[in-house]
Amino acid sequence: MDVNTIACDLCLRQKQETNHWLVEVTRPGFEGIIFQPAEATEHPRNPDFIYKDLCGQECAHKRLGQWLDELNSVFNAPDESVTA
Repeated sequence: MDVNTIACDLCLRQKQETNHWLVEVTRPGFEGIIFQPAEATEHPRNPDFIYKDLCGQECAHKRLGQWLDELNSVFNAPDESVTA
């Protein structure tokens, strides 16, 4: 794999040989998020999953925060079926 073709999906930093990258794995229709070392991610990647390349812990923390905000907005959305 040519590391120069991979960029962080959050900050767009280019992958270098010494970076310790993570991969975020999600699956449409399922609640949950997984972070795993990039080296442990299956190749070829499973088309049933969504993968995001992350350049390290800082971007993984940002992405987890985004995901939690998305989750909170779903569960804390006003119930439109209730009328005043």
